[in-house]
Formats: sequence, structure tokens, C-alpha cells
Amino acid sequence: MPSTSRSASSPANSPLLALKLERLQQLKNLRGELSHRQAEQLRNIDVFGLLGYVPTPKQREFHESSEFDVLYGGAAGGGKTRALLMDDLRDCVRHPGIRIGAFRRTYGELKESLLAELAQAGYAAALGASWNGTEYELRFPNGSLLMFRYAESVKDASRRQGGQYQKLTFDERTLTNPDVCAFLESRLRSGRADVPVIGIRSGTNPGGPGHGAAKSRYIQPTEYGGKVVVDERGRTVRFIPSRLADNPHVNPEYSADLKALPEKLRAAFLDGDWDVFAGQMFPEVKRDRHVVEPITLPGSWRRYNGIDWGFSKPWAVLWAAVDEDGRVWVYREIYRPGVGEAEQARQIRAAESDGERVAARYADDAMWAVRGDARPISDIYAAEGVHLSPAGKGPGSRVTGWQRVRSYLAEAPACPHHRARGWETCPRLHIFSTVTDLYRELTTLPHATKGDPEDADTNADDHAADALRYLLTNLGGGPAFHFPEPEPSARTVNPSAAGPVPVAPPQSVGGFPILTGGDPWAL
Repeated sequence: MPSTSRSASSPANSPLLALKLERLQQLKNLRGELSHRQAEQLRNIDVFGLLGYVPTPKQREFHESSEFDVLYGGAAGGGKTRALLMDDLRDCVRHPGIRIGAFRRTYGELKESLLAELAQAGYAAALGASWNGTEYELRFPNGSLLMFRYAESVKDASRRQGGQYQKLTFDERTLTNPDVCAFLESRLRSGRADVPVIGIRSGTNPGGPGHGAAKSRYIQPTEYGGKVVVDERGRTVRFIPSRLADNPHVNPEYSADLKALPEKLRAAFLDGDWDVFAGQMFPEVKRDRHVVEPITLPGSWRRYNGIDWGFSKPWAVLWAAVDEDGRVWVYREIYRPGVGEAEQARQIRAAESDGERVAARYADDAMWAVRGDARPISDIYAAEGVHLSPAGKGPGSRVTGWQRVRSYLAEAPACPHHRARGWETCPRLHIFSTVTDLYRELTTLPHATKGDPEDADTNADDHAADALRYLLTNLGGGPAFHFPEPEPSARTVNPSAAGPVPVAPPQSVGGFPILTGGDPWAL
């Protein structure tokens, strides 16, 4: 039987082949070493100097930041977009093989901002980079890649689902839906030990659908840039305020134009004020007027719920009591994502104290919708002992509801609580200081940029605000309950009678008189 073993002179064991393979490996190692040396040389070059970029002191502070998530923002004209681009170019040179995604809401916005700055920098040709105008990508000799992308919706962002980035850049972050930013942030990772994940760099002015999310992540926790904080995932977060005066290259005409803007626009773009911004839905909301520290509310005040259903987005529940003058006191909230329907109902019951009676729970009409064989959410609530009433959605109901909210934000003669503090008037809506998410949404909710301008932007956080809208819209509908002062002991006199004649008491429910018309605020 012939042997199947290979002879010593077979090609696989040829000394000549082994020598060739050894030489190929040596060549590969030499190329790798050369590439490493070139990368090290690039790493140490003066990127900013080659590009003719001289950062301002505030831009230099941004470039020297080492935190994972940094927002550089505030007033217009501070040089934020240029700083973002230059930071990306430097990181592409410093970290061979890195992949950076630079995002704006639309390609039109990209062309007017980041790409315009890139053109002024000569498409980084001084760094050996090559520009692909079809793919909107900048490639570097060391394998780094800077990709310019748009993402107006989560659907746009999901096109990047298979990709990965080691750094994300958001120019004008507050104009982008917060859900889009959150999805893209999930793409931050690295498959190579030698390529670090740098994190997130953003620039923005106040305002837009992402204003609330940016304010609650960067502005308030850092005390307006006064300190660096660590988020729930252990990542460092920093805010670097930007002012027009930080940029000495701005011409006087631009500064004069900003000073001539209307008040709210001027506050946002000239002063970088995060508490007032253009397009703000409820600028009248003031912490010193509408927020009160928790107090014990009389058990005789009727209680109500407003409920906005959600699962992937937050589910919001508000508890409110109505006082003798019809003012609304919001004293409790639940605001959580990822809670199932039955558990939502159980959490509502668990939040309420023994003996606490809620007269009505006004909820999102979508909770009565039938989806296939599944029971309506309202039925699941009812099975847990939480019975709901539809809020009553319909054509125009959103705008009408926001008008109702605005009417409760207005001032009226002061309640006893505030009269004792010397106030002559106070709002018709009081919010406990522990109800933080409702206050946050009311102060950051912007007007819609599409559709009815009197509506709120549905891309912004509006879950607790919607719950408030459902609740207030349904107060005062039908019979209006009035809580009068105690009646005097003297009997009422009928002038046409010979002597004192008692007047028949009005029809009442639960001891409270029913009004069948008129303005309950006039009582």
C-alpha cells in the first residue's frame, strides 16, 4: 500500500518556501513598524498649527478637557463649531484607526456648519487627509476616519445600527431629538485594544427639542459649569459655558445684531441663558412663584390623577388636590420608563396613603385602544383596582389643553398660604418642590416647529406636561364645585316676606353646591 505521508522534498516542507514565508513576515513586520513610526510622528505634530487654527482661551479649555461627555455651549458666536471640528481632526491624527461620527440634524445643516468649517481648513490636506465628497468622509493615512452624518429621527439614526464609533460629535445638540442622541451613544465602542473610546463632544445654543435633556444632563448637575459630575454609568460629565465675548474674532456688527434680537432670543444667543430660550412654551413658569415646599393638604380637598401612558418612553402620573378657591396643588408624581401596565397600576395604588381617595383619574385615550387580542390597558388597570376616565382627545384638544394649562399658570388673588407671606396674588397652579419632572418639562418645553405653532413640540419631553394637560382640561367640565366660606349664623331675610324666611339650600353633592353655569373663578 503506497504511503500517504509527504516526502521531505514536498512543497509544503520546502526550505525555499519557508524562507519566502519568513521574508513575507519580516516585510509585514517592517511595514507595521513603519506605520507605527509614522503614526507616532503624526501623533506629535502640531495639528492646529498646520491648519492655521489658534484657539481662544475658552476653546483651549474645551480641547484640554479629558472627561467622557463634554458640552461646550451657550451664546452664539463663541466658536463652538470650529472647536468641535478641530478637536475631531486632532483626534484622528492622535489615535490611528479611530472612527469619529460628526452629526447634525440634516445634511443642509452640516453643509452650513461643520462642512463649511472643513472647507475653510482645506479639507485637512495639510494633515494628509483625503476627502470623499460622495460619502462625506475624511480619511487619514493612519487609517482614521471622520464621518459626517445627519440624524433627524431615530429611523435616521438606526441606519448606523451596525456601525461603531469611538467618538461622537453633536453640533447644535439641542436641535436634535434626545432619543436620537441616546441611540447614537449606544454605538460607542471599540473592537481594538489600541483604539480608545474617547466619548462625546457636543456644542449648542439654548433652545430646541433637546433643550430640556441637555439642561438636565449638563447644566443643572454641574451647577452651570461649576463642577464635573459622574453620571449613573460612572462616566464623567462636564459643561463649558460659551460667551460671545470669549471669541475675539467676532466682528462688531455680529455682536450688534445679537443685541438687537427680541428678549428671549437675545437671552439665548447673546447671554447663553439656559433658563429662558426662544420658542419656550411656558416662559411664565417661575420657581419662586409656582413651586412650594410640601405642606399638609386638607383631607377635604378633592384629589385627581392625570396619567400619560408610556413604556419605552416615560409613563407619567400626577396627583393634584383642588382647594376651596379652585386652585390646583400638584403634590406627587411618578415618572418612569419600562414599567408594564399591571405594574403601573400597582405602583399607583402603592403610592397612595391609607384613606387617600382620588375622585377621578384622567388618562391618555390611547389606553382604551385595542391591539389585536390584547386587552386594553385601561382594563388591565381596572383589574388592579385603578379605574380610569378618558382624558378626551380630539381635533384641537392639544392646543385647547395647553391654553388650559396657561390659564392655571396665571395669577389670581392669593391663597391663604401665600397671603400669610404677604403676597397679594399667587398662581392658580402650585407644584410641590418634590414634583421635579413636571417642573423640568414645563420650563423646557418648546413650541412646535411644524404644524400648529400654538402646540408643543412632540419631540421634546412632554410626558408629565401631557398628564397635567389631561387633568386640568377635565377640571371645571360639567358641574363646578365651589367650596364656600362657612355660612353666617344669621338667617337670610326675604324682603317680600313679613319676617325672616330661610332660603332653600342649593342642590349639592357631598355637601358641595353644584353650579350649572357661570365662571367658577368668579366665585
